[in-house]
Amino acid sequence: METNSKHTIMMEANVTNIEATFKKIQEMSDAKGYTVKGDMTLTNKLPAAGKIHFDSKRKMKVTRNYINRLNERASMSQANMFLHFLFKRILGLDSAPRIEYSEKERKIQNARKAWKVPQVAADKLHLEYTTEKGDFYKKKHLDAVSK
Repeated sequence: METNSKHTIMMEANVTNIEATFKKIQEMSDAKGYTVKGDMTLTNKLPAAGKIHFDSKRKMKVTRNYINRLNERASMSQANMFLHFLFKRILGLDSAPRIEYSEKERKIQNARKAWKVPQVAADKLHLEYTTEKGDFYKKKHLDAVSK
């Protein structure tokens, strides 16, 4: 009996794969118009040997899983989680680079938030109007027709 399971080859969590993942993140952010806040280079953040030292095997596996997920399908949230984990948990730095929406997208989101406030107020006033009105005009029309 043969199984047709799809197994992906897990990429190792080393400097070359991490830099390739950074390149993939940069390509994704350029394609979607996102902006990168911070420095995404590892050259000055790595030890002299050029290898990343993992405190535990779990951290190495988590890094490897992030790399594989980003190479399969990169998204803003996955990229931000990976960058935060790598720079703060593995390298022990105070800040991590972030992928953020473009200026145009932020303006659109802020405009929608501003629009939602009067829209909610308008919906509330409309509900108040319809409950007050009820079927007053229907009854008035039926009374006039029946006479």
